[in-house]
Parts: sequence; C-alpha cells; structure tokens
Amino acid sequence: MAFAREVPRKSGTAYEMQSVGDGKKRQRTFTVKREAERFALKVENAKEAAEPTAPLARSSKSVAAVVEASYAASLPKLKPKTARGYRLTYDSKVLPLFGKKRAAALTRADVQAWVNSMTAEGLAPATVRGAYMALNKAMKHALYGRDIAVNPCAGVALPRLETSASFETQFLTLQQVESVAAQLADAAPFDLLVRFLALTGLRAGEAVRLRIRDVNLRAGHVEVRQTLQRIDRQWVLGTPKSKRSTRDVPILDRGLLRDLKAYLLQHPHSGDPDALFWPGRAVGTHWVDYDRVLDAGGFRDNYFRPALTRCGLPPKTRVHDLRHTAASLWLAAGFSNVQVSRWLGHGSVMVAHVIYSHLYPTDYAQHLDRFDAFRASHCRLTKWTRHYPRSGHRRAPPTH
Repeated sequence: MAFAREVPRKSGTAYEMQSVGDGKKRQRTFTVKREAERFALKVENAKEAAEPTAPLARSSKSVAAVVEASYAASLPKLKPKTARGYRLTYDSKVLPLFGKKRAAALTRADVQAWVNSMTAEGLAPATVRGAYMALNKAMKHALYGRDIAVNPCAGVALPRLETSASFETQFLTLQQVESVAAQLADAAPFDLLVRFLALTGLRAGEAVRLRIRDVNLRAGHVEVRQTLQRIDRQWVLGTPKSKRSTRDVPILDRGLLRDLKAYLLQHPHSGDPDALFWPGRAVGTHWVDYDRVLDAGGFRDNYFRPALTRCGLPPKTRVHDLRHTAASLWLAAGFSNVQVSRWLGHGSVMVAHVIYSHLYPTDYAQHLDRFDAFRASHCRLTKWTRHYPRSGHRRAPPTH
C-alpha cells in the first residue's frame, strides 16, 4: 500500500511517499503534499493493474545497467563474432548518449531523435538499424523483467534499407576465376584456393578451419563442421552459422577434384587427419606455413586483390564474392534453388531466392511446347476456329 506522511525537516515540512511493490520497499520525498498524494495514487493504480512499480522510483535501473543485464543474459547463446558486434555497438553508439539515463525515463522521442541524428551524420541505414536493434534488444529485456512499463523503441521510424546499398554482390565467370587463379600460380596453393572457394561456395571462416579429414576426396565432397575466425587478434573456434550450415558440399568440377588430390599428395601433413588443409603465411614472408592458420584478411590483401587488379577486375571484389560466384555457376548449370541453398548452408531457401533470383534460367521453350499442346487439345475438344471479321472484332466462339 502506498501512502504519504508529513515529515518535519530543517528547511520546512516535507512529505514522504512510501510503498511496497515488486517485493521491495520504496520511498520518494515531495515538498508539496498534493504531489505526494498524487504519486501515491499512481503507484496504487499501477499495482492494481499488475504493472511494474519499479519504473516509478527514481532509483530504477539506468540504461547502462539494463544493457549489461541484457548482454550478460544473451551472451551464452551468441556466437563470438555476434557478441563482439553487440559489445562494440553498445560501447560506441548507445552508452555514450543514454548510459547514465534512467531506463524508465527514456522515451520514444529520445530514441527517434537518436536514430535521426545518426542518419544525419551520414551513417549507412544498415548501421543505424543495427544500433537501434541493439538498444531495442536491451529494452525488451528490461520490459520482460518489469524494469520498465513501456518499450521506448516501439514505433520508432527507421531509415529505409535499400536493396542495392545493403547487399551488393559480384559474380565472376569461370574464365575470370581461372584468370585470377593463374595470377597466383607462383603463390601456390592460393591459386587452388581461389578455384576451391569459387566452386564450393564455402565461407572463408569455414574454409580456413578445414582439416585433412574434412575434404573427403573419395566421396567427392567437403564436410563443413567447424569455423575459425580471428576476433580481437585471437583465433576463435566455433560452429557454422546455422544448423543447416553443417553440411556436405559436393565438388562438382572434375578438374578441381583432380587438382585437390594432387595437392593432398604433396601436403606435408597428409597423414594427419586433424592437420589444417590450407596453410597460412609465415610471419614477414610470402612462404607458406602448414602449421599456421590461414588469415582470410591477409589472403585478401596480399594475394586476392592484387590478382584482381592484374586481371583488370574490380579490386573491391571480396573473397566472399567467390561464394556468390559458386551459387551463380550452380544456378546457370540448372541446379534447383533448393539444392543450391542446401549446398550454401542457408538457414532458409528464401535467402537464395532473394539474392540470386535474377540468375534463374529464363528459357521458356519447354513452357511454350506445353502450352501449345494444351491449346491444340483444347481446340480439338471445343472445335473452335479463329475468324477475324473485317470490322476488326473477333467473332464469338460457337456455343454447344
């Protein structure tokens, strides 16, 4: 029960509002009795409506406390790279502005002004949306924990995420892939790595973690079971991006399969099934080191992009675009969207449909033949004949 009582103070009379809610005793002091009584009534109304009373206390949690609680709760379920992304977003975009503010005092107008300011600064729509989603995640956690009564992120207008700006893909042809690989002939086996990525569609984090046992040349496929990523200058072993990312990817190019067998014969650790399949680069040199993990960023900067430049291809082409290249080649070869999505390890078939729909074959010859057969059959059954009077109007078909 909430009530207000008169308390003598040196500066005059004060009025304390005391209440018990959410298992805690809370107190607020007012200089005007009417304000204390109104606030006591507000507390009673909130309790009667089964709403949290913690947001009404001035000592309620700060946004920083809410963020830390939300982050700690979700950390066991997040992959290391995702967790690092949330941490960087909170530290750089959320906490500097809202960290000391009470979570219950944060309003939708505050969040909207924050989103608008980031947009005005020229940040990409995807970056703005990412920051908003991080704050929204923390506020939902506070809402479910009854630390706030309303989520201030609800109803905030976000910048439109343009398809062209949010997802740009580069597709190489088979000839271009071979040209890039040829430029790396003196940096073997990175020439083979280019072809491997372009013909299997593996993510860079999946490829660098491959062990000898994972490249099953007898079965003709690659077994994707683990990933390896460099986060904060440390190698972090993890699982593939989603459940469907744990998969077997066929090696459909006979030339690539032959060259992989030859490469494995000269691999210094070919007898060790747990050895890394692809070598790294020795520190300070261009020599390969089969005991070091391949750094995808170093491969991109020191080998892949220079090879692109020498071939006259766009230097902004990413190593990840070799994955898109594999998808484009598979679709051009006539493999179904479902099959391609399964080989790529997408969590949903719709991902491949959205990204690669413009690459689907558009040969309608079979459809034309099928419709001609339907037309011929239908005309025989109804005995229609086409007559076009001189007036230009089509004559109605005879009735039966």
